[in-house]
Amino acid sequence: MKTIIPYLFAAVTLAVCMLAACSDFLEESIADGGVELLSPGADAQTNVYVVNFLWEPLDHALQYRLQLASPSFDSVALFHADTTLEKTVFSISLPPGEYQWRVKALNGSSETAYTTRGFTIHEAALSTQTVLQVTPPDNFITAESAVDMSWQDIFSATNYRLQVDTNGFADETELVLERVVDGESFAYDLPEEAVYQWRVRAENDTAQSRWSTVRRVIHDRTPPPPPVLTAPANDAQVNRPVNLQWSGGEGAVAYRVYVYKSDSTLYSNQFPVQQEATSYTLDAGARGERLLWRVRAMDRAGNESAYSGWRNFVIR
Repeated sequence: MKTIIPYLFAAVTLAVCMLAACSDFLEESIADGGVELLSPGADAQTNVYVVNFLWEPLDHALQYRLQLASPSFDSVALFHADTTLEKTVFSISLPPGEYQWRVKALNGSSETAYTTRGFTIHEAALSTQTVLQVTPPDNFITAESAVDMSWQDIFSATNYRLQVDTNGFADETELVLERVVDGESFAYDLPEEAVYQWRVRAENDTAQSRWSTVRRVIHDRTPPPPPVLTAPANDAQVNRPVNLQWSGGEGAVAYRVYVYKSDSTLYSNQFPVQQEATSYTLDAGARGERLLWRVRAMDRAGNESAYSGWRNFVIR
């Protein structure tokens, strides 16, 4: 009996440990929970057309589904939104009227019931309103010249005035662009590399809205310098796995690693490998095989550098 007890204890301990480990992978159910809505408040009254919906995050939720209808979900004349989000905020420009909105939380295996609220938007002067920009986001970085600037429609507007500048709108007589646009978007070709600011306001025959917030677009066509390979040394005899290392240049945020056979064809369809680190562990190659490699850098705008120099090594 004495020899059996230790084995029995070990088996029970193993089972408990396995159950504990499994619990790390079991997703917590949120079916009994609910989303706490913060804003707009219950039966809120407002004369602001841009509405910011906000709710509390729920533990173990991965996403939230928001729906917005007028005048109510029991008598839907129009759905204004039906979207799934990871964040707990959503903004939209709406005309005057009565609305209901609701949010439920979701994860991979469960979801809550909807939490619902109503609110009313009253008509107000256009001069008290602000246009809600859509794209591009603030501090957008691009290597492309063409940029689509867009915003949401605002009640009682007949057109929109778009301004683009590189000097923070300090002198409105010296803007890069000023254009009156009939719709809610404008495709603009950025003339040169620079940091641009853009804003938009709504207009009609008798009034104009406030300017939107100022967003920045960074136009960058200059590639980063090519990486400098540092290890292993050229013609080195190395053991697997091989740690390929290089130094990154200013502005580089990612790298493409190219590994080749001795005939200069890519070693496999795995390459190039893209990563953020300035090293890559290669576990490939037969004993006595010679491999070649080189690296390119990329910046935040997507510009690619020239290739680094070549290096080669032999697997021993």
